Amino acid sequence: MISKGQFVIHVLPRVAWSWEEFVARTPRNSVALDGMVRGGPRLDVANRRFNFDHHDGVVRDATMSTAMQVYVALKGGITQAFGNETVHLWINDTDQDTSHAVWFLLRNADFEGTKSVPHVSRHLAINDKLDVTGGSWPMKLDRRIVRQHVWVFERYTTLRKTGALAVATEAQLEDNLEANLRRLDLFLMNQGEESEPDIRSDILYRGPRFLMADEIGGSEARWHLFSNGMDAFVNVVARRPDGRLVCSIGRRSSYIPFPVMGLYDDLNDAEGLTRETGWGGSDIVGGSSRLLGTGLPIDEIRRIVLRRLAA
Repeated sequence: MISKGQFVIHVLPRVAWSWEEFVARTPRNSVALDGMVRGGPRLDVANRRFNFDHHDGVVRDATMSTAMQVYVALKGGITQAFGNETVHLWINDTDQDTSHAVWFLLRNADFEGTKSVPHVSRHLAINDKLDVTGGSWPMKLDRRIVRQHVWVFERYTTLRKTGALAVATEAQLEDNLEANLRRLDLFLMNQGEESEPDIRSDILYRGPRFLMADEIGGSEARWHLFSNGMDAFVNVVARRPDGRLVCSIGRRSSYIPFPVMGLYDDLNDAEGLTRETGWGGSDIVGGSSRLLGTGLPIDEIRRIVLRRLAA
């Protein structure tokens, strides 16, 4: 648990609640962010419980990223609903979107009303486009704003691509969140740096309708693959210390005919899981369970995908 002024941040690694569980387990003035609560955005102003999310039960292309939802909420006066009472933030990950959303809430006084910071607005815009599209937004990776984005979230990307994120403890994620928040503060004050995107990947299968790759460079590797023509994918994100894989499934947009939702069900059937406990996500991007990863070998995943495509 991290206390920062009016805010208390609760980090529950890889936990996801239903709305009913969220209401039962949290006090008033609680805000769930980016997948902590399933079911998409939900705002209960009367009871002061809010879910900002764009992963589950949404049309991904038409839903703002979590950080952008929070930014709009700040402009709309959400802090008036909070009053002077403690605000509880609930997260299960420390990715770019989650960290950005937490940061905006902590620094709400800098962005309410007509207040804005142009370079932060540009950074939020690129974060929003990348997160909404699961990394498929067409862009040149040598742009300064992209290199700045890579630097701000470098600690998270390293945690993710090494596989450590998949088994990270509450304390480790709290440390990672603090690192992300510090770099966002430096970026705000024009003291940020730039880092080269890590575009390394290993192509495991190249078919007419989808690609399978090992995202050695993390999110940036996926940006590169999309920028070079990939329309749909089933990729290895990381290898956990226990040998299980962390995988992601996605397509460029809803306009690409690739059965993401059906593949969740096929892969869950193969592992005896459900969308609540196993593979799941939005209609354009998702993946294996945050808690369990997957025990399926990559060749078996490929066979399951090809079988669905041939049906």
